[in-house]
Amino acid sequence: MSILSAKNVSKTYQSGSRKLTVLDQVNFDIKAGESIAIVGPSGSGKTTLLGLCAGLDSASEGSVVLQGNAFEKLNEDQRASVRNQHVGFIFQNFQLLPTLTALENVMVPLELKKRKDAKEKAKMLLEKVGLGDRMTHYPSQLSGGEQQRVSIARAFANEPKILFADEPTGNLDTETGEMIEDLIFEMNKEQGTTLVLVTHDPELAKRTNRIIRIKGGKIQEDTDG
Repeated sequence: MSILSAKNVSKTYQSGSRKLTVLDQVNFDIKAGESIAIVGPSGSGKTTLLGLCAGLDSASEGSVVLQGNAFEKLNEDQRASVRNQHVGFIFQNFQLLPTLTALENVMVPLELKKRKDAKEKAKMLLEKVGLGDRMTHYPSQLSGGEQQRVSIARAFANEPKILFADEPTGNLDTETGEMIEDLIFEMNKEQGTTLVLVTHDPELAKRTNRIIRIKGGKIQEDTDG
């Protein structure tokens, strides 16, 4: 059963009189529970593809279907609703809200779903990622690795069906990065989430069970990891 499929997906931008093609006729299917790495040089279209798959942006052509929802048929509010229901995100630059504590940041997606147990669940997740003693700290009081752990706790708060991670260790030193990778894969396995990961790191890509190589907006290779 496919959780995500892209059919003939292209993305073009108009730059003055020039048309810039960032993605060109991309096709793939991702089954529930798979872990996928999207790899390729800078400017190859990886992050654009991730944004289209998550419904953060619209394709110029083609269709992206997530959990049976065809994004091209939905308006912005409907796409946001699909994301809230099914999707978790981990970004390279953490994207935590600076005015909220670690605990409050993790509570945000739970409160959007009006969960009565938002606080308890957020506490449990922060303990799971090893930040039980940092819950009342603000992002500016946390190291990069700690901030990324908060964002992992937040990403899993809604028990997403699919997790999109864009260079999740890109801003971290090697040792911290490896710890963050372990945490993502461990929690992903525990919750049975589908993982789609954009990375420059060949070692990280090898940990997934499938690697999609993209170059110049086209898929060059789609192989088992």
